[in-house]
Amino acid sequence: MQSYKIAIGMYSSLPRSAADSLQEQIYQSAWRPFLSSLYKFPSIRAVIHFSGTIYSWLEKNHPEYLYLLTEMTRKNQIELLGGGFHSPLSALVSTQDLTGQVEALSAYLRKYFGKRPSGAWLYEYSWAPSIPAVLQNSKIQYTFFPADYLLNMHIPIDTCMPVLSEDHRKLVSIFPVFECQNSEHSCEPFESALARVQKAHAGCKSFIIMADGVQIANSWQNCGIESPDLLFEMSFAWFQKNCLEYETVLVSQLYRNAKAERTLYFAQCYSERFQRYCRSCLSERGTVSLDHIQLSRQTAIEHPLTRALFQKMNFVSTMTGLFRGDKSRKKLSTDDIWQAQCGELFWISPSGGILRPESRLGAYASLIEAEKTIRQNRTPPSLSLDDLDFDGKKEILYHSHLYNCYIQESRAAVIEFDLLKKGINAAAGWNPVAGKTGCFLDRICDSSSFDSILVHDEEPWILSENQKDVFRISLARDFRPRMSNGKTILLHCRKSFTFDHDFVSIDYEISNTSHEPAVLRFCTSSELMLEPQAELHRIGIVQKRQTRHVPPQKPLETAEAETIEMSGLRAQSKISLRTDTACSIRFTPQYVPGLFRESASAEQYHAAVSGLPEDERLLFQGFSVDFGWDFEILPEGTVLFSVSMHIDD
Repeated sequence: MQSYKIAIGMYSSLPRSAADSLQEQIYQSAWRPFLSSLYKFPSIRAVIHFSGTIYSWLEKNHPEYLYLLTEMTRKNQIELLGGGFHSPLSALVSTQDLTGQVEALSAYLRKYFGKRPSGAWLYEYSWAPSIPAVLQNSKIQYTFFPADYLLNMHIPIDTCMPVLSEDHRKLVSIFPVFECQNSEHSCEPFESALARVQKAHAGCKSFIIMADGVQIANSWQNCGIESPDLLFEMSFAWFQKNCLEYETVLVSQLYRNAKAERTLYFAQCYSERFQRYCRSCLSERGTVSLDHIQLSRQTAIEHPLTRALFQKMNFVSTMTGLFRGDKSRKKLSTDDIWQAQCGELFWISPSGGILRPESRLGAYASLIEAEKTIRQNRTPPSLSLDDLDFDGKKEILYHSHLYNCYIQESRAAVIEFDLLKKGINAAAGWNPVAGKTGCFLDRICDSSSFDSILVHDEEPWILSENQKDVFRISLARDFRPRMSNGKTILLHCRKSFTFDHDFVSIDYEISNTSHEPAVLRFCTSSELMLEPQAELHRIGIVQKRQTRHVPPQKPLETAEAETIEMSGLRAQSKISLRTDTACSIRFTPQYVPGLFRESASAEQYHAAVSGLPEDERLLFQGFSVDFGWDFEILPEGTVLFSVSMHIDD
């Protein structure tokens, strides 16, 4: 007689805009070997969860995989789990959006495989109190929590029976799950994971063991086996050999025989690796005890990249929610917003997450398309104030039919520059060493230097003038650089943004209010990106009205330049940064290691990047473009100059 009932399986989630090369790598290293090996053992059963975006990719690139999956599902050898179509972090999206995504994936599985799912997989086990009602609305009966999470809450799991949770009288069962990974967070064979958890929970007669497909693709070599095919074949052969003691079952079978022991109301839940990332990210900001905050939301606004995307997603969601009229347009806009809600985009996941340039650009493209669907180019140019980044201070928003430009008042920096016709946020670049995003961030350096900073304070800029009728705003602040002679001088800077048809102009006025001359370099830096790879850009430097093209993969510094041109070869997009006063320009492509995880600090990024040869810096993060003007400003003197960003499509 069989003593143990074991449910084994695999799960994977990726953004819709994930690179084909990444998905193909995971397919060949995890998805294909798992299913093809399982097919050879008809008596072994397993469960699988893929996000809807992965099903869509498989449908286009490997339809034979879906044919095999359909056959095995109909034979009851495979159970397919539902969840959010784009695998959102539950706490980051509205209940309405979460309900829509869960129903969308359930409907997809019903259409292509003939059966609605009975269970749902939550991305990184992300829980929200409304989950029971959301799942029950799609006739889903059970979901999963990490076994260690329940143990840490002093909930006994020796019986491996589910617990119940409730919302508005709608119940869902929650099963404890063990991850198929070792202490080094690498994948391990299912039989090894079973031996480990069986030893730790000797009284348990049933186990659910799940493996992350991305983790398998990244670390199967650590198992000391020749190929992932052999890894899975050996595991399934072991279960077949020991079938008298261990019966592999579907979770739906466990659910039919399960009796929940108690009802519990959970505030939040996340995977252990997501919590590690949150602790790393939040510890640098001196955040209060993690037990008292909403982890995913707090973390989303702490990292500059996720913060920018999160604020854009919420802004477009609000705009869509307020729309009244054509329901089909609203549905199209909502579908695009869902694509940008993928949980992978709001942390540095094992596959790269927000650091993957194609995913980041794709998310912005979806949100820009959602905004265009609602606006339909009928909105006249407008200049307004709104709090985008949840800090209680309003940002300056300029909208036109050609571009959007959002400015953060405290930094007087462009935090988003959308090319609406191309669906590109040109300001989506990221400087991992400086830990900054955005365009036209100003600093004062020693003469002839971009790096010898004379002013380290973070004094905020103040909005001093708002001329909405002519689309012009002005900000001001004081700088107090310490000169090489040891004396500190006072500089007053006025920075004015003027928005025109196809460009935005920034005019500077710097006054020396001290009694000593100021010899310095005024620098402004911009993080720009039009394509997910450096080689897909074309870079031109204009000096004395002559344009020379430079290789985009190599850094460059040049003097007496007036313009830098940047073109995206695939999207056929082009922007240029121009100045009316010749200056020094520094151009630097930025990279981070492809699988660098679980850190958000600039120091750790710098250490990781500098330790790698250039050809191994896998993830392109955009270009840092620095303009530097060398001035000698006499006492009571003033200098005037300007820089502008043009759309040259």
